[in-house]
Amino acid sequence: MKPWIYMLAALFLLAALPAVASAAPPAHNYDCSDTTPTAYDARVDQAAMYYSSSSSTNAHASTAYGQFRSDAVFFFNGHGLYYDDSHKGGGIKFSSKSWILADTDGHYPGNDRYYITDYGTDIRDVLLAVYLACHTSHYNPYNGDLLQQTMNKGADICLGFDGEVEVENGKCWSGSFWDRLRNGETVASAASNAKDDCYLHWPFGYHGVDTYEISGSYNSYLTPARYGVY
Repeated sequence: MKPWIYMLAALFLLAALPAVASAAPPAHNYDCSDTTPTAYDARVDQAAMYYSSSSSTNAHASTAYGQFRSDAVFFFNGHGLYYDDSHKGGGIKFSSKSWILADTDGHYPGNDRYYITDYGTDIRDVLLAVYLACHTSHYNPYNGDLLQQTMNKGADICLGFDGEVEVENGKCWSGSFWDRLRNGETVASAASNAKDDCYLHWPFGYHGVDTYEISGSYNSYLTPARYGVY
């Protein structure tokens, strides 16, 4: 058989092979004992949008910090940082008093600390990061601004809360927010409508869910499933 016939046969074989599907973008979700099952519920909605989603309750900050590098979507529902001297913001608390913090000026809460400022360009593929916790969009002179530092490191969209978020209202907001994204709303629309959905949820009132702040391309949709664009 002539060489060109071999080449032609090889091309036909390649064309007959099934295309290899690209891996679904990962989404990691975290909550605490008192905010569960919001991480699981978010996972279900994200899976319906074709993200490779997972959920965890009472994870250590080191786990979340490491997985953040590969995430398209990062969601945390738990507790934010508040010092006894009333300085607040700049961090989210995981199990064993471990923290993910924006930065530090020499103040070191808890036992183990991991800093957004140390990422370099590691999280530039993040499409959406949601920090559902008290004061996560509030600037703290001790530990910086978690929302802004996440944007500085390349995330497309980041959402946090400036005020204190009551646990039950936060759980309500989370359920509505992810469900609305699943059903085709933009991030901005889902955040606003979820806030209003929870006004009549016990305890009545917004109780902090109206203090959300969004930076970045907040008029974007979460579908189709994808990574962020750096």
